[in-house]
Amino acid sequence: MQIILKIDGQERMFNNDFVKARVFRNALKMNEKMRKEGNEISVETFDEMIGFVVNVFDSQFTVDDVWDGLEAGKLQDEIMRVFNSVLNIGGLETKTAISDAEGKLAD
Repeated sequence: MQIILKIDGQERMFNNDFVKARVFRNALKMNEKMRKEGNEISVETFDEMIGFVVNVFDSQFTVDDVWDGLEAGKLQDEIMRVFNSVLNIGGLETKTAISDAEGKLAD
């Protein structure tokens, strides 16, 4: 798994090829919290999600590096990409919309 952050004006790539089982457990807890909040994710939960991403990468960078190193329009997608990758590593399928043969969205 990898993430690219802009730090000190330069893009830096961070990798983690070993995701701890504890990180998967934390993803389950975070997933439960996000489901309860629905579409209205609080600032506190978003902060926790960014802290989760830092933890996934074994603190190779800081929470501030994420806030300052990702473009605002890509922040949520990138955080969710990492989050969903961890859940998938643990064998869980994340719920996504899949297009059927008629072009309609299905769960």
